[in-house]
Amino acid sequence: MIEEQALVVKVEGEFAFVETQRQSSCGHCSVKNSCGTQVLGKFLGNKIATFRCLNSLKAEVGERVVVGIEESALLKGSLLLYLLPILCMIFFAGLAVMLSQLAENRLASYTDLMAIIGAFSGLFIGLLYSKYTVKNTTSQIQFEPVILRKIPL
Repeated sequence: MIEEQALVVKVEGEFAFVETQRQSSCGHCSVKNSCGTQVLGKFLGNKIATFRCLNSLKAEVGERVVVGIEESALLKGSLLLYLLPILCMIFFAGLAVMLSQLAENRLASYTDLMAIIGAFSGLFIGLLYSKYTVKNTTSQIQFEPVILRKIPL
């Protein structure tokens, strides 16, 4: 279980909206002066993220809580949102090149253009499929963070 401290800012029925402070680990390792992530962290800053989570402990607005999400859900979500669109992009680009080569002389001179069109089409289809899968009600519960415990003041 991956856990993070958060502040409850709004409660709606069985759900609570919580805020977490995005933190960077930059500056704590031995290569902090030559790391590109440190520059990116300074550019993005420590922003506040607000998200909805299941409020099984009936936390109230203003309470500090610990929210968590299963590691397997995070891994599946990452694969669904990152790997699937890239694999679709590569597959459709290869398919477009193969089809342009099979089309004899009509499309053979446009192989690169067909690869680009296929790649963007595959990326778009992969992203749409990922969005559809995440919005599916049966899989959405799996990716929902939950309030694990309240933090005493």
